[in-house]
Amino acid sequence: MSKTIVTSLLPALAVAFTLTLHAEPTWTTASCAPAEWTALGNNLLAGQTGTISGSIATSYSTNDSNLLTDGNVPQVGIASEVHAKEVGFQNGASVTWTFSTPKTLEQIRISCGYPVVGQNYSGQRVSSVEVQLFGSSAWSALNATIGEYADNGQNAIQSLILSDEAGKPLAEAVGALRVTFGAPYGIAGYCGEIEAVGVAGATGPVIGSFAIAPAKTKATVSGAIADVGTDATACDVYLSLDGGAATKIAEGVTGLFEHQILGLTAGTTYAYELSVSNNAPTSRGTVQSGDFTTLASDASTMLWASEDIAPDDWVALADNALAGNVGVKTAGAIAGTNYATDDSSVMTDGAVPKTGGAAYIYGFQNGCTMEWTLDNAITLESLRLSAAYLAGPAYSKLAVVSVSVKTAGSDEWTPLDAPAFSDIAGRSSGVLICATLSEIETGVLAENVAGIKIVFGNVNALGSYVGEIEAVGRTNTKRGLIILAR
Repeated sequence: MSKTIVTSLLPALAVAFTLTLHAEPTWTTASCAPAEWTALGNNLLAGQTGTISGSIATSYSTNDSNLLTDGNVPQVGIASEVHAKEVGFQNGASVTWTFSTPKTLEQIRISCGYPVVGQNYSGQRVSSVEVQLFGSSAWSALNATIGEYADNGQNAIQSLILSDEAGKPLAEAVGALRVTFGAPYGIAGYCGEIEAVGVAGATGPVIGSFAIAPAKTKATVSGAIADVGTDATACDVYLSLDGGAATKIAEGVTGLFEHQILGLTAGTTYAYELSVSNNAPTSRGTVQSGDFTTLASDASTMLWASEDIAPDDWVALADNALAGNVGVKTAGAIAGTNYATDDSSVMTDGAVPKTGGAAYIYGFQNGCTMEWTLDNAITLESLRLSAAYLAGPAYSKLAVVSVSVKTAGSDEWTPLDAPAFSDIAGRSSGVLICATLSEIETGVLAENVAGIKIVFGNVNALGSYVGEIEAVGRTNTKRGLIILAR
């Protein structure tokens, strides 16, 4: 089921983590004969393809980043193998890996083979090793010094190793790793293998979607927890406005959450920060920030929202005030019976078509008007119109020009302060457009409603094809008309 709301939607959010960098990583060097070199078994980069940025010395090496994580460095003294199996990074060039889940880094080993007599391709210089917090775009440096190995020893594999002398991890909650090279001897830094030793880190809570729908004096916050995180069963969601203290807006959430921010000022922009924590030992961090603006004091807060529903998933609303009520066409024409029925009772029978056929839908031509009289006056809270899709994309259209109400004891129609609605998108077979009109500020469209009138429009010269109309409300005995919109 897909849903479109006529309000601003914010992008999907990142994961709540706190990047932990440990003590003082230092560089050490090592050397071994090619036959003695062994790839590390717990290399987090094994088989992964990195992204190279900057210039590569392609005359003397390859630009294939896969060779950096294939578990091998050149083993024999043949120049062509050096060229085909090592990457020559020019000064400032780098390679980056992105992890699909957070990692804990314990050690970095960068190895270079120099098996060719008379060729000076063993120099290594690493300017920086940087990591990125999982879900973040900011980089943090691990090493404070440059790592360098410039031994000219023949037939040896040389390695630069970055680790913490106390044996602590280099970093936790890592989402990406970037290694930037320098140029020893004034030429490139040659690399045969890069290994990031570590383990998979604990995952924190993940928010899959988030939206703020502002009204005039309030805003509705809604979202979903996509993943509660490692060793956790639920999450709490926090929100702060304009730099104020974070307030818990949802507790013990495993899926959907919703919260109303009350007491706002109309026409005002508010900055917000959203954070989330779970009930495992995961730190709470800000995962999204931005701003929203409440509607102006004279703005309409009646909005249409539409969603696509498969016919088998459609459920009639139990409190439909129009159930069984036969409306009267007071103006305009319906589509011919080749495309729809002239029986208006199909719109309030509590069912939408589950198979194709013109007998189940009412086709409104442009300006066609329907009126319903209610047995008991109600406080009208929402209207839902379901447009059936039975005969191809041309008949999945819906357009509403206006909605008016009449109070008990009055003959006058008063239009609601609602925008026109039009949905012109084609649907696949067996999909219903369900359009709902509601008032996001008070939750009430009008009070003491005894009659409802809807004027329909055309979409691309075609009628609006409706399978069901529902008016949701509660019984109300007030005598005066109250229209809530401004």
